[in-house]
Amino acid sequence: MTTPDLDFSNAPAARAASAPGFDHAVRTAGRVLVGVLFLWAGIDKVLGWQGALREVEAGGLPAPVVMLALTILLQVAGGAAIVAGRLLRPSCWVLAGFTVLATVLYHGFWHAAGAARHAELIPFMEHVCIVGGLLVVSTLEPRRR
Repeated sequence: MTTPDLDFSNAPAARAASAPGFDHAVRTAGRVLVGVLFLWAGIDKVLGWQGALREVEAGGLPAPVVMLALTILLQVAGGAAIVAGRLLRPSCWVLAGFTVLATVLYHGFWHAAGAARHAELIPFMEHVCIVGGLLVVSTLEPRRR
């Protein structure tokens, strides 16, 4: 017994999923989610200043208070710009560079072994994916008025 090929390309759900309005909604949702990640990270650092400062100090960065303040500014301003759909390319590229730098500085899985290596490899790869998302969002058209 043979089964005929199934072609769902003309089904109503398939047509709706390929509609320009659907694509726009998906792109908008993806852009907002990427922006919220950074916006919230910056706000969280403000709310938990002392803990965030200890984290910066543990990384051995110079002028930790200044570095933390710059990180917060970058994350809040960049995240808000992405959420608003404004200055997408520069915001995404700067945040991608920041994320690469922070990932290398704080998630050096290559310095660890065993379970500790795996514990650093997971956030390292998550950050790689975030950079990928930022690069994709950087190609979107800025929001029009």
